Amino acid sequence: MTMAAAYRIDPASELSATTPSPFGTPVTFGRSMGVFHPGHAPVAVLMLGAVGYEELCLRATWRSLAQAISDKGIACLRFDYPGQGDAQEAADPQDLDDWFETVHAAAELLRRSSGCERLVLLGQGLGGTLALKLTEDLAPIAATVLMAPVGNGKRYLRELSAWTRIVSDRIGIGTDPDDDTRCAVAGLRIAPGRLPAIATLGTGTLQRAPSEQVLLLSRPGHGGDAALAEALTGLGTAVTQRVYEGYETLTTDPTAARPPKATITGIVDWIAERAEATPPVPAGIGTPRLPGPAEGVLGDGFVERPIRFGPDGRLFGVLCEPLGPAAREPIIFVNAGRDYHIGWARVSVNQARAFAARGIASLRFDASSVGDSGVAADGPEEVLYSQAQIDDVRLAIDAIEARGFDAPVLIGRCSGAYAAFHAAVIDERIRRLVIVNNERFVWDPDESVEDAIRYAHRSAGDLGATLARKDGLRRLLTGKLRVGPAGRYLIYRYRKRLSVKLAPVLGRLTKHGRLHHQCHRHFAALAERKVELSLLYADGDVGMAELQTYFGEAGRGLAAYPNASLTMIPDADHNFTHLAAGRRLLDALLRIVAP
Repeated sequence: MTMAAAYRIDPASELSATTPSPFGTPVTFGRSMGVFHPGHAPVAVLMLGAVGYEELCLRATWRSLAQAISDKGIACLRFDYPGQGDAQEAADPQDLDDWFETVHAAAELLRRSSGCERLVLLGQGLGGTLALKLTEDLAPIAATVLMAPVGNGKRYLRELSAWTRIVSDRIGIGTDPDDDTRCAVAGLRIAPGRLPAIATLGTGTLQRAPSEQVLLLSRPGHGGDAALAEALTGLGTAVTQRVYEGYETLTTDPTAARPPKATITGIVDWIAERAEATPPVPAGIGTPRLPGPAEGVLGDGFVERPIRFGPDGRLFGVLCEPLGPAAREPIIFVNAGRDYHIGWARVSVNQARAFAARGIASLRFDASSVGDSGVAADGPEEVLYSQAQIDDVRLAIDAIEARGFDAPVLIGRCSGAYAAFHAAVIDERIRRLVIVNNERFVWDPDESVEDAIRYAHRSAGDLGATLARKDGLRRLLTGKLRVGPAGRYLIYRYRKRLSVKLAPVLGRLTKHGRLHHQCHRHFAALAERKVELSLLYADGDVGMAELQTYFGEAGRGLAAYPNASLTMIPDADHNFTHLAAGRRLLDALLRIVAP
């Protein structure tokens, strides 16, 4: 790759507080990143988020909640703890002291940016427990909102360990033999040195009320939440207790999770009532000093900064650059499913920083309505596998070119591979494309996106075993075998695969014949432009069925396209959850992009 001098963003080109995005202004402090949402109320809200897998699932909800608070005229700040989200981890973390320091720094930044002295603390999960622990240090506190707080640190770690096994079993991989924490749900680790300190946290030893008023969102039938409400009442706090509607769905699957409108509205209205009852800040006191362009956060051989781009700054991403000269050709990472820009098992963060060490910059970003990116007013209800997501990829290309780079290498996995592939077909600026575990080359308009997302990883072998038992095929054809939605979707996939395989014989007379033609037309377009197309698959990945449908056994038909290559990665699941699998994927990407 051609190298260029490491560039720095011109502050005048960044969305700043003087021309703020309605979707919030990115900020940096210490090793952390966050987003400040402005307001004019006499109180501001400090949002202490969850960690790990819970945080991954809740990211879009957290963004929607912050936006709703700001829309009510109340400033708020959301941010990442060291080692979580986009924030950098300490060299050898042994406790939670730097987490506490980060919370204090966030409170100081929020007070300075909003002009408010009195804060409302809003915490989810472990963030709620941290809020209770730090209220005295963060005073004055106007009110506290606790969303399913961790009641007992030791029990919490045991639950994480159980969830690690559950999620691993769900995706059929078993626990990670290299995980030294035994509680890295979906490969999202909490540094081992932090675990003893987390074990000491809890809500059972409160000595004083965190604030005069508390809103507690309780999990149905959760004894710890009920005990906390009783303890807070005993300390003289006025407790408003409500059921945390949708909690189970919100915290178990990042792609299925959707911001719960009723829950968000209830929280915002409760905070707004307290804000209205707070005396206004006297004139001339607490004048807001809104944040300007986010400065870079230095790491080991790289610098990262959060940016907004696209219409009204709707889209959010993190630009990761080498400290020294940077290659002209950067990388853009596209979301897989609704995993926000850090990636499942934080693989996108790790890959971005590894490429920076090789002198290659990158932008990892969220498509509309995913993670930290806002919802487009005219966007589709489901952005995955939509033209809107493809358009967002092109906006990311515009954004990184506007910062002085050449056209980027696109890297996408799963649904992100689909978006990257179609963006490359449309956008003639793209010269290199890497798609990982791609499940669709073209979209059948009769296929339900919802079913594809929900059932795509179900095994056709399970359905085959059912049909082989008890005269299953005859019972299916006569309507006597009930297979359920998952089974019906697997039958659809089987019929589609058979129909597409017949396409070379039937031509474009059938729908699937037309899909076959469309797929190969896209490949031919990339070949004509000499776009370097690298296809990567984990051995046995469900996406191989799509490859074989259009290109035959083991993808042998790819030989017709000299610009295309196929790489198989052993011992990996669809998401590259295990540490070793993530390293094998990274090694493959480095060989392809930065040989």
